Amino acid sequence: MLKSLSPAISGIEIDPQQGGMSLADFEWRYRVVIIFPDDSHIDAARQANQLLAQAEGLRERDIIVLEVGRNDVKALFGPEYDLNCYAIRSDLDVTNGFFAMMLVSKDGAVTFRTDEVVPAAVLFALIDQLPATQTKRSN
Repeated sequence: MLKSLSPAISGIEIDPQQGGMSLADFEWRYRVVIIFPDDSHIDAARQANQLLAQAEGLRERDIIVLEVGRNDVKALFGPEYDLNCYAIRSDLDVTNGFFAMMLVSKDGAVTFRTDEVVPAAVLFALIDQLPATQTKRSN
């Protein structure tokens, strides 16, 4: 709380581009599925339901699921983190008000991007075909 009050007391404006963790902090630990909701939130809700219905598959593949809204980031699956929604939108070049879903691999690369709702099985198949996943499963 002090962190959020100190700029107001000192008269310093908060820069929405600063603060919070970035996606780079997840590298080599998690795959990150990021859902960007459209204004109606319908596609985002459908996508989240598709993914969360397959919780064991998410866990097996070290996936966390985030929803990046206009002003916040919510962890839908996995631990909560202090993330900067403005920086994520800017880094991934996503406009507010339009549905998008992305998969960021453990090496930090965007390996899948879509503006349509996709079944969890599609993401799982993509992840399971990645060389790093195949190596891990063979050990």
